[in-house]
Amino acid sequence: MSGADGWDADLLREGLVAHGFTDDGVRLRGPVPWRRAGGAETRARVEIEVDDRFPFHPPQVRLLDPGAQLEVTFHVDRAARPGVSGNLCLWDDVWSADTAPWTAPDALLSRIAGWLEQTAAGWPGDNVCDLERYLEADLTTFVLYDAESLARLEGRVVRTRRGSTSGTVEIWTTPHRLKKRAGRPGFSRADRQLAWVEDLGRIRRPVRSWADIHEVLGERAASVERLIAAGAVNLVLLRYQRGDQQSALALTVKYAADEIKVRACESADTSSQTRKMRAGTMVSQLADVPIAIVGCGAIGSFTAALLFRAGARRLTLIDHERLRPGNVVRHLASLEQVGAWKSAAVRNCLAAIDPAIDAVRALTTAMTSADEAKLLVQDHRIVVDATGSARATSMLAFAANTTNADADKAVVTVCAQRDGDVVRVDRLPARGAETFLPPLPAVDDQNELRENGCGSPVSRTPPTAVVAAAELACCVVLDELAGHCELPTSVAFVRRPQPEQPFTHIGLVLPDPLPQDEVVK
Repeated sequence: MSGADGWDADLLREGLVAHGFTDDGVRLRGPVPWRRAGGAETRARVEIEVDDRFPFHPPQVRLLDPGAQLEVTFHVDRAARPGVSGNLCLWDDVWSADTAPWTAPDALLSRIAGWLEQTAAGWPGDNVCDLERYLEADLTTFVLYDAESLARLEGRVVRTRRGSTSGTVEIWTTPHRLKKRAGRPGFSRADRQLAWVEDLGRIRRPVRSWADIHEVLGERAASVERLIAAGAVNLVLLRYQRGDQQSALALTVKYAADEIKVRACESADTSSQTRKMRAGTMVSQLADVPIAIVGCGAIGSFTAALLFRAGARRLTLIDHERLRPGNVVRHLASLEQVGAWKSAAVRNCLAAIDPAIDAVRALTTAMTSADEAKLLVQDHRIVVDATGSARATSMLAFAANTTNADADKAVVTVCAQRDGDVVRVDRLPARGAETFLPPLPAVDDQNELRENGCGSPVSRTPPTAVVAAAELACCVVLDELAGHCELPTSVAFVRRPQPEQPFTHIGLVLPDPLPQDEVVK
């Protein structure tokens, strides 16, 4: 049997036969030598199946006989059929087919032997938290919980509520007090759709049935089982630890045929710590830095979102205009916020990313004087000018250049030019002998677009250029805050080649033009 073009599964099969395997055309069965603790060698017997996903997916390997006493615990799927173990989990699915080690018989058998030896040793140092894989799955339920609150909920029953999306269940962060119905058995109507929270501690084997949970519950087991049988508790959330990692297992539970059936749900932590994990390396450094964004239109809205996602929480958003229907094509906000002040609309968008926006201010005033610009610079570590207004930019430039050089302040201006063909960012004031790129000559546009009810012409800058400008502005802001000073005072990203120097190539534009043979056409 051949796999994808360029790879022949028959070569793997022939190699395994040479190692003593039998081949019935579907499955190969044969010996795998491995060493037990103390160095004694034994032979396991395994079953290998190579299907049409090869070589992009490893062969399925199942343990028929370990050859010695062995408790199979982690890194094995649920059994596919009685009498045979589930597929051994030998590799993470991150290999390219060009370098995948499972295409070579020796590498495959060596990996199986290593799996057996690790299992016999109890998987020392292993911290993979994937208890869901060892149970039947509930694909209809997605459980959200706050990991930071689980410790105080251990051994308690808590309420749940439906999430904002279909099948989503949210675990409350406070314990629930059960109420008996007066004069009648059972529980009140409010005592439904509850969850039980328990801590498994440091686990040595997976949870495969309710019997495993019963053992951990100890004296509480009877009470929890009674709540499940009565229909009060239908979710169980189990905290656990493997190695140095902590996680939680969410289970739907149902009493049927005199036993409790459990199924594993996909679950996720909503705590702030988890939400920050993907924010980048400067998340803690950004949290307390006061940053102002003047102009919350297209570029300003995405700049605010990127900085907020990166960890900035002390943001001042300034814009005196309302969001118009035509704005939403290039704006962070959607049609639902049309009519709101742009600064308030952006703040609402940030709240949808993380509700911790107490330090985010939305101002609806216009900056009309140099004194106001100076106060803004004095009150913030960085001011981002995304107004696209020459007047506002000149006032902020004046404020930046007249502020005490030791005050550690900066103004970052960002704009898109020539219908988005060029995006440019400048940082003020200049450091030492730094110089700014020359201005890009204006191009007359005889075909200006006009929107009904809007006094200013509409720019043809596309959304892609808006996002590119916001990204470049954020790079300059982060570079400034990190103190790297790696980026020049003035940078531009040319999305399409321009005829005037130095805008003749694509990439970061430096003060010195590239040699002619390096120009990208």
